[in-house]
Amino acid sequence: MPKLTLRLHKLLIAASLIVPAGLFSAAALHNRAETLREGQGAIIRTTAVMDEHAQKVFETGELVLGRLDDRIHHLSWDEISAPETSAFLAQLKAPLEQVVSIWVADAQGVVRAGSQNWDPRVTIEGRDFFQAQRERDAGTYISAPFRGKATQIASFAVSRRRSTPDGHFDGIIHIALSPDYFTQYYATTILDPRQIATLLRADGVVIARTSPHDINVPLPTKDRFKRRIEQAPQGGFFVNDAGEGGEERAYAYRAVGTHPLYVVFSADMAALLNRWYANLISFGAVAGVASLMLLLMSWMALRGVKSTAMAMTRLTATMNELQRETAQREAAEQRVRQAQKMEAVGQLTGGIAHDFNNLLTVILASLSLLRKRIPAGDERALRLVDNAVQGAERGASLTQRLLAFSRGQALKPGVVDIPELVRGMADLLRSSSGPVVQVETRFPLALAPAYVDANQLELALLNLVVNARDAMSEGGQLTISGREEQVGVRQVSDLPPGDYVVLSVIDNGEGMDEATLARCLDPFFTTKGVGKGTGLGLSMVYGLAAQTGGRLVLHSRKAEGTTAELWLPRAEARPAIVLQPDGGPSEARAAPLTLCAVLLVDDDPLVLASTATMLEDLGHTVVAAASGRQALDILGAGASVDLVVTDQAMPGMTGLQLASQLQQSHPKMPVMLITGYADRDELATAAMPVLYKPFSQNALKAAIQSCVSELQGAAEEV
Repeated sequence: MPKLTLRLHKLLIAASLIVPAGLFSAAALHNRAETLREGQGAIIRTTAVMDEHAQKVFETGELVLGRLDDRIHHLSWDEISAPETSAFLAQLKAPLEQVVSIWVADAQGVVRAGSQNWDPRVTIEGRDFFQAQRERDAGTYISAPFRGKATQIASFAVSRRRSTPDGHFDGIIHIALSPDYFTQYYATTILDPRQIATLLRADGVVIARTSPHDINVPLPTKDRFKRRIEQAPQGGFFVNDAGEGGEERAYAYRAVGTHPLYVVFSADMAALLNRWYANLISFGAVAGVASLMLLLMSWMALRGVKSTAMAMTRLTATMNELQRETAQREAAEQRVRQAQKMEAVGQLTGGIAHDFNNLLTVILASLSLLRKRIPAGDERALRLVDNAVQGAERGASLTQRLLAFSRGQALKPGVVDIPELVRGMADLLRSSSGPVVQVETRFPLALAPAYVDANQLELALLNLVVNARDAMSEGGQLTISGREEQVGVRQVSDLPPGDYVVLSVIDNGEGMDEATLARCLDPFFTTKGVGKGTGLGLSMVYGLAAQTGGRLVLHSRKAEGTTAELWLPRAEARPAIVLQPDGGPSEARAAPLTLCAVLLVDDDPLVLASTATMLEDLGHTVVAAASGRQALDILGAGASVDLVVTDQAMPGMTGLQLASQLQQSHPKMPVMLITGYADRDELATAAMPVLYKPFSQNALKAAIQSCVSELQGAAEEV
């Protein structure tokens, strides 16, 4: 027996060294792989940001070229050479910091109009972008970097060909973009000097680069990166063990829209593994401490079976307590991570919805103007444009649902009698649930009212009922009920203390497993087939509850059904507010169009250009500004303006802040806000008209006319 005990403890001593070493090795390998995955994800995300920025810059360039082409399309060269054309080009360039200059040259390469002064004796006939367009219609051609003859600034050109009615070459129009603009932007995304960001053409010509290498040296023909582009032209990720300086580097690249351009981001693999090296120290310390503790316990165990048994008893108790505390801590951390995830996803979706509203504004504006220019009788073209408009409007509907999840929708909360609301939509709920589902309502006789947006609550309830119906394809029981709850001061809850009204939707359908329940609130997550759901229903309900000051609670088990509880703040018992439809500025009373001078302010060049085009198409005079500060400078310089139309969400100075300053400097100047994201606290108190993105030309026309009519009415009263 003693020999057996001795042998057992010798094995325990060996295990105290081998097991921690094995665990340390396994944890180190796993952490290395995880660190590399996170580094790859960061590189790919950075490349996506670079791609999005480049696409926006070149889309803006296309729009500028389009506006210039529209302006001079029917002009003779004498008319183009007039000072008014160059003044127009200077005004067009002013708000665009990425643009160095804008030019119009004839078939001999002589510059006829430009955004700044030039030597008329100098031609651009030798430039590659001029020769390429002279040989053939090269479409939108992007040149290699060069130093401008007039500006003496490093530039690269984006050009288009001008042709005579019979198809002969008649010169070019082009804008010169700044490579330094891209380099400076990329520098803001790079946190490590060993990271390199590059913008280059598909043929290997480098446009902009953050490393000190000469950008005039193209990539060699046999470069591994160029072979990767040939294999995967849209984008990809790879690791090159023969990078600059011989070090191993990770690369991610993406094609810039339909242009023959690529954005490339690379990082040193050794830099990616720095965090792993630091983790090795922590893992080694933990393994060493664990090994030391096991050795100490084994040595004590050798002193006797009784001492060993007592030590093992104490160790077991300690481990159980540690496991219990660990489980409690992990549960708490999981709740915090879930809350942080939903908050982060909400901010992301709200930002995406805001950007999409800007894009949809540009798309709808362009389609509206294009529809006016379609010749009469071209029904096919009209149908195509109308289809595009319907698609853009569906995109606008999608952004509204994203804003609902991110708590960015504009709500009109009021006192709502929930039983009365459910009775009012009983027929809709029964038709939505289908003939095989039995719907039952259970409400107490005196249920307190809730403080919520009635229209949004109806939509949320309809979404919950439809989800319950889909979970009971073979039929079942659907119960809609309500109750009152109270959250105490000392009660552990995600809700602030107070009184709440709980609206419950209970089904006995197929239910959800733990994995599905953990993800069901994520936007676009759905278990339904393709075309049967967007995955935004529960996300919208979640957003409404959170924005109202409540929460959505889901209880579900596989094959046992689901209970969805919508916790809403309780309201004081007073007559419910009946919400009237708000048509917005687009439904303003028709009135004769009054032309005026509009100061248009927007930091997004695409939105600024498209909105200015719509206003000019209506006959208004437009002065454009890319920021609130620039708008104040324009007014301070004595510009004659009748109305200021400004975007709300702008860096440096928001639209409301601009309006506040105008009240001091120009107290009689009317201001209208345009926004794609409902800033609830600020806009709710703003006593000024608001036009929500995306908007049509008719909505813009009505909003402008409404502002001008109110101004004229106020003047007549005075």
